[in-house]
Amino acid sequence: MSCSFKKLNIILGILLLFTGCKKLDAYLDKAESGGMSDEEVFGNYRQTERFLAQVYGSGLTIDWVGGNLWSFSYDGATDNGYCAYAYWPSPKFTYDGNFTPNNNPIDQWASAYVTLRKVNLFLEKIDGLPISTNNREEEQAGKIRMKGEAYFLRAWVYAELFKRYGGVPLVNRVLQASDDLAIPRATGEEVVDQIADDCNNAIALLPLTYSLRDLGRATKGAAMALKARTLLYAASLLHNPEQKVQKWQKAAAAAKEVMDLNQYRLHESFKGMLHTRQSAETIFQYTGNYEDQLRNNLMPSQGGFSIVQPSQELVDAFEMKDGKSYKESPLYDALNPYENRDPRFKMTVIHNNMPWRSVPIETFEGGLDGLNGPGNNYTRTGYYLAKTLDETGSITPIWRPGSHYFIYMRFAEVLLNYAEAQNEALDAPDQSVYDAINQIRARPGVNMPPLPGGLTKVQMRERIRNERRIELAFESHRFWDIRRWRIGEQVLKEVHGMKITRTGANWKYEPFIVENRFYNNKYDLFPIPQTELNRNKNLVQNPGYN
Repeated sequence: MSCSFKKLNIILGILLLFTGCKKLDAYLDKAESGGMSDEEVFGNYRQTERFLAQVYGSGLTIDWVGGNLWSFSYDGATDNGYCAYAYWPSPKFTYDGNFTPNNNPIDQWASAYVTLRKVNLFLEKIDGLPISTNNREEEQAGKIRMKGEAYFLRAWVYAELFKRYGGVPLVNRVLQASDDLAIPRATGEEVVDQIADDCNNAIALLPLTYSLRDLGRATKGAAMALKARTLLYAASLLHNPEQKVQKWQKAAAAAKEVMDLNQYRLHESFKGMLHTRQSAETIFQYTGNYEDQLRNNLMPSQGGFSIVQPSQELVDAFEMKDGKSYKESPLYDALNPYENRDPRFKMTVIHNNMPWRSVPIETFEGGLDGLNGPGNNYTRTGYYLAKTLDETGSITPIWRPGSHYFIYMRFAEVLLNYAEAQNEALDAPDQSVYDAINQIRARPGVNMPPLPGGLTKVQMRERIRNERRIELAFESHRFWDIRRWRIGEQVLKEVHGMKITRTGANWKYEPFIVENRFYNNKYDLFPIPQTELNRNKNLVQNPGYN
């Protein structure tokens, strides 16, 4: 399908949803796949499979920097990182006061509803798909599985809308041009119920595993994990200001169901986790090798663009090996601040003189990759990104892309989701909360000490949030966590770096402000695009954007 046809298809889908243009009636006779009719697509098993593959392609995006929008990084828009690029869409618009209904480059409203139309069409047609007599058993099983995948994909799209906008219009059938398209927003709770119902339908129809040929399809575990994640978000302060404990209980129970499958376990290597297509930790993954991740984030001496750079705030969040913060631990040495850290630190952040492909990376002022070097490719924080980058890959002198697989959901997140929800559901953390967090800390190659006993609910909350920040850094979670916890105005004031200078054999470390930031709690929910408000007079804007 040509790019121009894809664009036309999207435009027509948007018009179909939010206008009453009767000239589109002829278009309604065509399926959303290359101009073939619905009868041609849903009268043939292989064509139906191809149609569903297109839904995956339009409904799932890669959140890594450069994955879908040049120079945008979700972590670069948080206190975890910084993006020096001013090119559109720099993350700066999310914290500089310019986040408006007319300015949101990461808006997904229109594309989400185009995908929802395709899913709804699929669900309306799949039961009538004929099965060939020559391959009856395989196609009958495939028909059931594909229906489960469609339910999962609809839940996924609504979950992406929910975490951005809260309540949105629920559209669960193929709309016609003659329909009343001025559909009001459902409440956040109604959207969550829809997601849970679709996940439950998917769980009943999907298998636990696939053969290598079908890796990347939604599984029973993926539907369960998506339900658990959504219920966690729904229980969080942003969507549960009264802090109703029942919502936390439901979120904990849903995460526990994933754990009780005994299908998943932590990968044997924190560093290697994002560089393999097959891992017992992976629940749902983009299985294409996203090779551009290497070029986008390597330091300039090795041919990279270094689009997103870790912050001093993130560095400070890593505990020392004794499990204490750097402010409390006797292991911390201000003249050697990067040693004796949680091993995940060096697997996440490249610091001064740290080897990468056996070459020490010089981030000190005047070093080869030094602070504030010429051009945007040089670090502005004193750090470069290690996590998400395959160290076996290279750009110069030989191009070897390495392996880079974006993970949408993994088992460590499920454990963190459970620990958070269970802690909030109780008056004080029970042993199951400790067990979930300590399992992550005990991963081979990490081997951090278990959390100290006797923590209060508030103390445990802070430890869980920090553990989540460390474990899931640069996997896009921090962006949404800041919003659902409603802590943006606290943590998005400044971002710091580390200025390192050398005099002979002596090093001097000086933290400094890289950037002052502005954040308003209204940004916790995205603005509904003004174009959609203009089309649909029954839509109500999120608070603070009028």
